[in-house]
Amino acid sequence: MEKKKALVICEEAIVNEIIEFMLEKLSYDAEIVDTPKDAVSKIESDKYDLIIIGKNKGTIVKHKLAEILYTKALVKPNLIIIYKEPGEVIPKEPYLTVLPKPTFYDEFIDALDKAGLKPTLPLQAAKIDIEDFVKASTEQIKPIHEFFKGLKGNIKFSIKAGDLRVVGFTMGTDLYLIYSDLENPYSLLSIGVVKVMTEQLNLSEFLNFPIDSNTFKINIRDFIVKSIEDIEDKAKLLSFLPEEDATVIVKAPAYVLKQIELIDKNINVNELIENSNSITFRDVLEDKSNIDKIKAVACMYLLNMIEGGTNQTKKKYDVKIKKSFLKKIIEKIRGL
Repeated sequence: MEKKKALVICEEAIVNEIIEFMLEKLSYDAEIVDTPKDAVSKIESDKYDLIIIGKNKGTIVKHKLAEILYTKALVKPNLIIIYKEPGEVIPKEPYLTVLPKPTFYDEFIDALDKAGLKPTLPLQAAKIDIEDFVKASTEQIKPIHEFFKGLKGNIKFSIKAGDLRVVGFTMGTDLYLIYSDLENPYSLLSIGVVKVMTEQLNLSEFLNFPIDSNTFKINIRDFIVKSIEDIEDKAKLLSFLPEEDATVIVKAPAYVLKQIELIDKNINVNELIENSNSITFRDVLEDKSNIDKIKAVACMYLLNMIEGGTNQTKKKYDVKIKKSFLKKIIEKIRGL
């Protein structure tokens, strides 16, 4: 039987091994690339029956990459499969099939980790000078959660907390860590007050970075959700939020809030939107006994899906009147 050909665009080594083994058993020859540029080059010069798109080193969203590959293909593929991450929105197209990204290997690694068997690999991208990566001369001292809440645009950053250091950058909606002293990158959100230096990152500089398999890359939203899910300290989670009397102002539509399982499971999204600007954080958190609800609220706040407003009922309006003027008013009243 003649083998069919599959093109896999994915940067995750374990996922690639699994897909390649599975395709081989199904009589497919698999070619694996990790960038959209390489994928376009191959699709323009060869025929592929199947395309599989997973997490890759490109900045273009997966469904747009699928559209480009389908349009530019030397011969149209019979099927394009996208492995969907939690929270991703993939529009329907006749040539697309969307499957949930396999996660059993993550669960396996987590099990090893809990048993103390997970290998720890150094997190450092090759050929990048960590000491000279951010050239800004001024440091800001702030809680780490404020840094993530205020993330905007494409930036390089260097974070220090005591002897710990984390260096990375953001590009589009992705977070890259090129150096970290933390064994678990998701613990970054728990380290408290830090010293931060930031600098703008331009696209040409990004394209020249020698990003390799030791670079930790993740969608910023997924990073914050995962980091919050890992925190079991209620006081830490509550410290991320405004004061309890602040009103909850909803900034995101319902469908966006419901895309995140942590929020959808623990928050009545429709009710929250209906009461936007009229209920407080205290109301939403109730008696603070439900840590998953606290996590969901912290998640919404750090992702700027909700904000804290002033509770109008708590305002006091004091009017100062001169005694002489007040005396005249009293006399007028008495004379009526």
